Amino acid sequence: MDPRSAPSAPADETYAPPVTGEVRLPGGPAGRGSIALGRETFLLGLDGTAPATIAYRDLTTIAIEGGVGLLVAGDGPGASRWLLERWGAALGPTVAALRERRLRQRLADGFVLVGDDPIPLVEYALPDGSAAGVGHLVVHPWGMVVAPLDERAPWIRARRARIGRVEDVAADGGLRVHADDGTPVVDLPRLAEATARMRAAIEGVRDAAAVDAGRLLTALAPDLPFPLRDRAVRTLLDGRPADRDALGEAWASLEAAVLTEPKFAASYTALLARAGGDAARRWISLAPEEPGSPRPKSWFLVTLPGNLVALELVSEGAHATYCFRAGPRALHPGGPTDPATASARARAVSEALIDARFLREPIALPDERLAWPEGRRYRLALAALPSLAAARAAFVARLVHRDPASWGAALDDLIAWHDAERDERARWPGRAAQEAMVEEAEGGPASDDPGAGADPGGGPADSSG
Repeated sequence: MDPRSAPSAPADETYAPPVTGEVRLPGGPAGRGSIALGRETFLLGLDGTAPATIAYRDLTTIAIEGGVGLLVAGDGPGASRWLLERWGAALGPTVAALRERRLRQRLADGFVLVGDDPIPLVEYALPDGSAAGVGHLVVHPWGMVVAPLDERAPWIRARRARIGRVEDVAADGGLRVHADDGTPVVDLPRLAEATARMRAAIEGVRDAAAVDAGRLLTALAPDLPFPLRDRAVRTLLDGRPADRDALGEAWASLEAAVLTEPKFAASYTALLARAGGDAARRWISLAPEEPGSPRPKSWFLVTLPGNLVALELVSEGAHATYCFRAGPRALHPGGPTDPATASARARAVSEALIDARFLREPIALPDERLAWPEGRRYRLALAALPSLAAARAAFVARLVHRDPASWGAALDDLIAWHDAERDERARWPGRAAQEAMVEEAEGGPASDDPGAGADPGGGPADSSG
């Protein structure tokens, strides 16, 4: 299924029979009310008024205390609030259903679909003791999420490539999940009989990342000696950027294997020339198109002078070079880009690509285009994925591969401008012309994603996880 398809309420949305009780606006009298659940929206009705149609993602608070439920839709002083009173035994199941459907919808906004089975509730705790509570645990093909019931607490996310050891904690009958560097990520205490099943699920997605990387690297470089290829597999998990130090003797073979397209090889060489030649800081990345797929996505990143990092998604055809701010403009002294800052940006951008299922439009579309109806799928994704929002905030421009001369001139102009610019809000003057070329090349609204000019609202999100 197309990941650009927005999870939205279809015209034929149907609703379950309503559950009824008293509904009261804070400070007002109680009246007879009802809630009818649909797939993407629910209806909240009050006697004497037409029902409100509410998307599950609209709910910023779902709470229950002392037999009274509280629903809040929206933020700030304009938010709508309802108290659910005298619902009896129906209150708990109704609140639980609203919470789970909100979670499913917000996961789908971030390109994660889960099956129809109930999503388990678990206790969780951060190993440093800073937070604990109850939340939904979702293990999906790209990783895992713990979504606390307390909306004030952030989600705990772990991409599958980041998951390391999963440790049994005998003292409380639960698990501790570590990152690949050994750092504890989250504790899941008191799982009881579910411990073995949860451990198998989490380890399963972790191991699948290694299997996918092994399959891709074996196909990409079958003649690479196993010790070198095994090192590359462990280094290049799910798009993790790797430089020549990380890949060692495998670097030259894998760099050449990624750059088989002449146009990309030429742009890579041109980027390196501006960045200091062979000594330039650069990375290659590789990931499956989706978990279990033999089709690779590959890209490279190059540190440029002027506080910039450039990205080329090689597997998508020669469309554009994407340039990102390496670090805060106000802290850039001019000249070479700080290596540590550039490395952090390269990794963050690569993680955003994975989270966005390799869509670049949510990152690159100008604000005015993002506001168009065609951009609603991307707006949902930006609200759901912090990594994607951060990549968009750091994005500077995309440079179209129309011809080497115009591409090179635009690149030089961008480097010079960005090296001197200190205002985070400033936009490169040449960006509008580049976006016009993208629009012309795609024959529709400015797009570097095939098919993105079509209406993206007609179906569910990508089921790849």
